Amino acid sequence: MGKKSKNWVDYREIKSGVTMEMVLGHYGLLADLKQSGKNLVGCCPIHKGTNPRQFSVNIEKNIFNCFGDCKSGGNVLDFVAKMEDIPIREAALLLQGWFLQGSGPTEPPAGKAPEEKLARKEKKVSSPAAADAKEAVSAEKQEPPEEDPIINPPLTFQLKSLTADHEFFIERGISKETVEHFGLGFCTKGMMNGRIAIPIHNEQGQLVAYCGRAVTQEQIENEGKYKQPPNFVKTAVVYNLHRQPEKADLFILVESFLSVFRLHQAGYPNTLALMGSVLSEAQEALIAGRLSAGGKVLLFFDNDGDGQKCAADCLSRLGRHAFAKVLDVGVYGRKPHQLKPEELKALIG
Repeated sequence: MGKKSKNWVDYREIKSGVTMEMVLGHYGLLADLKQSGKNLVGCCPIHKGTNPRQFSVNIEKNIFNCFGDCKSGGNVLDFVAKMEDIPIREAALLLQGWFLQGSGPTEPPAGKAPEEKLARKEKKVSSPAAADAKEAVSAEKQEPPEEDPIINPPLTFQLKSLTADHEFFIERGISKETVEHFGLGFCTKGMMNGRIAIPIHNEQGQLVAYCGRAVTQEQIENEGKYKQPPNFVKTAVVYNLHRQPEKADLFILVESFLSVFRLHQAGYPNTLALMGSVLSEAQEALIAGRLSAGGKVLLFFDNDGDGQKCAADCLSRLGRHAFAKVLDVGVYGRKPHQLKPEELKALIG
């Protein structure tokens, strides 16, 4: 086989030949992390967190997790993509240049890379290596590149023996019928051990992940409210969209799983969740593509800073595709999932 061009991406070689420790060292972050068993833990360098236990790196599995604002994780490719705010393919090209080709930028002095990276993002200026990567991606036409990894591939298993009558559901007013409808349950083994397992499907109805919801305040403080698989990209999925008709007339868009459950019980099965307070381009396209010509979207978010910022963003962007309206939950001073059925009906109609 002839010599590969500089923009040929071998994802398998990168993931097997580059470790998280190597990447953390490149960014000058190793000194900021502490050993905890088989993991390195510390503040998240991606979203600049301050909780010293929110960011965790599993050395053996070569993956990372952020249990804070990022609420995601992955491998070395995902980490660099998030640090540099670039697509996976460009992250792969950077990693090849840094570690596998003997070219690219030299390792930065310890402790300086995060600040430099933040400055680049604020000024929207890419590093020379990132610029070369982008140029290579657009310029190369001679060799067909390897396909990008499939985003959220379907799972090959289902969690069994979930406990459906856990007190978590009783305390939050989630009925047995709703638990069964959404396939919820308390998990006692695996990654979701000690949490409420929530099945997540893509728009085609394929099971692509489980999200684990904490049941105690201690879990929330130590590990975060939600736990998701390292490679799961939640911004590529709209929760509960697969249960909707192909051309829906009305969607109610919320932030959380709990809001979907409570609104479903109140007679609104057309409720969708972003699983956070950010609308991605992929989610925007999925929602718009599922609406009828005269479809409407009601935006029903928390009355805090993040919720209202997301509501304004959704109003502007989804308003280009359909009639969009923000529902004012502030009149009740509570979150959507905390409202009584009659309060929901008063707001939604």
